[in-house]
Amino acid sequence: MSTRQRNYTTIIRKSKLEYVAICLELNISACGEDLVAVEKNLRTAIELYQEDIKEYPETVVSTIPSEELIEFLRDTEPEWYKGPMEGLILRPFEVHEVPAYA
Repeated sequence: MSTRQRNYTTIIRKSKLEYVAICLELNISACGEDLVAVEKNLRTAIELYQEDIKEYPETVVSTIPSEELIEFLRDTEPEWYKGPMEGLILRPFEVHEVPAYA
């Protein structure tokens, strides 16, 4: 029997004190003092969540609601673009890398 790994979309942002990551498909978050730690912690959180889903199949899995995503982005907004941006209607969304977790 082959096991197919699922890729998940995550966003990692630096807050004032630590890095914070969210998995969009599972609405799971994790934090860490650096990128390595936050990635490890998110991977562990996803694995534990998947184990819980197998043990409790009645668990409802849902994506992160738009309101919570917006709150996450606001809470972790970098200092350099918190001020007004002349002539811009939209705010930039900074993407360095899009990791896939399975």
